[in-house]
Amino acid sequence: MIGTLTIRADCSTTIGTGHVMRMIALGQAWKQLGGKVRIVGQITPLIDRLSNEHFELVNLDNTYPSPEDIEVLLEATSKNEWIAIDGYQFDSDYQKQILEAGRRTLVLDDVNDRGRYYASALLNQNPDGNHYDYKVNEDAIRLLGSRFALLRHEFLSHPRKDSTTSSKPRNILVTLGGGDPTNMTGTVIESITQIDSDDLHVKVVCGAANPHLDKLKTTASNLKCHCEFLTAVNDMPSLINWADIAISAAGSTCWELCYFRVPTVAIQIADNQKGIIRELNRIQAAICLSMDTKANDITKALSSLLTNTDKRKLIEKACSTIVDGKGAHRVACALLNADIRLRPATVDDSRRLYNWRNHPAVRARSFQSDPIEYGSHEAWFKSKLADASCKIFIAESTNGTALGQIRFEGMPTEALISISVAPDHNGRGIGTHITKLGCQSIEAIYPGIPVTAFVMKDNPASANMFRAAGFISAPNDADDSLKFEWKHS
Repeated sequence: MIGTLTIRADCSTTIGTGHVMRMIALGQAWKQLGGKVRIVGQITPLIDRLSNEHFELVNLDNTYPSPEDIEVLLEATSKNEWIAIDGYQFDSDYQKQILEAGRRTLVLDDVNDRGRYYASALLNQNPDGNHYDYKVNEDAIRLLGSRFALLRHEFLSHPRKDSTTSSKPRNILVTLGGGDPTNMTGTVIESITQIDSDDLHVKVVCGAANPHLDKLKTTASNLKCHCEFLTAVNDMPSLINWADIAISAAGSTCWELCYFRVPTVAIQIADNQKGIIRELNRIQAAICLSMDTKANDITKALSSLLTNTDKRKLIEKACSTIVDGKGAHRVACALLNADIRLRPATVDDSRRLYNWRNHPAVRARSFQSDPIEYGSHEAWFKSKLADASCKIFIAESTNGTALGQIRFEGMPTEALISISVAPDHNGRGIGTHITKLGCQSIEAIYPGIPVTAFVMKDNPASANMFRAAGFISAPNDADDSLKFEWKHS
């Protein structure tokens, strides 16, 4: 049974809403797997949004370093439960106290600024996440890079335009975060007043925590084009899909814009966005501006996107390589699968493996797809258990639920791998996790042994699974299969 994921995050006029909003994405993914979600924090600006997600809400009166923070968090949770901690105020001491209290923690980070990390899992969803030399406990699961970018369901379920560069750009979306304490939105609107065009349509998103709305409307009165101010936005995906060009803070919204392949002027408005700006610029997925940018700089960048179709196409292409929309699911599966352990197979597993082997979905991905009789299977299975050159492991959860099997043959010269996941547990990334655990087990018994896998050419899901588990493509003479070899760590 999947338990409860607790989220510890805050939102306010000062810190904005970004931490809580990206945690909503993880909470949605956890619920989709069958679990429950609670959020602990100061969450008043987003209380309605969170209520609509049917999360359990625990509001904090006093936050860390007040002792009440940790006391309430521990009282709301149980030992071995997962707590996702998202916020720059949660320093090493905070993390350590939660971990030492017997909770499992997912710590979210953007800039590696807290020295030492104490975490069961560490997540940096930014493109430069795997460039940091994190000091974290050795057993921590590392989830680093934009393949773990957290997108909420409303983005993933919304249709996307085939291209944003097929016609003259007219629709401009401005979104600078839920709080925008420095009023960069005002600077952006000032920059648009310098664009000599009356056929643009500008929509400005002002978060629930933005204190500058009246001043912004005064500045916008000088625009030659139509301009709307939108507060309490409930359908951000439609707005992003509407946009031909966006001007955005270099925060989590960038991943939503990348997913929809919208050419963007990305502006760094906080220190923690420096790495995002650097990587977006490196891969040319946006026109990137620094924290000290002025209105004239934004005007120049916007004019470039408005007039240069090739530039917009280049950005659109780069965006499509960054975010695939599966990040939140990958993170949720990584937490859920952290409990999986391998044990040696026994004769009592014969019927279980037989049922898995004969399941239509398993046979469809096998080189031998015909059903087999139990008598033949039982004789084969007993022979494999007695074969010194073969190792079979069963993957189980902590409550003893069998989740899959992995078999290695050919030892000690080589290890030819075969794996299957219990049909009722597909779609959770279990195959990747079992493969990693199995290869580590074989490596411990036979250091340096070559580990090889063969996959049918028309089975891209298995091919991607082996790649995710650390395998690389290898030359293969067979016409009907792909060959992969494990990269030893």
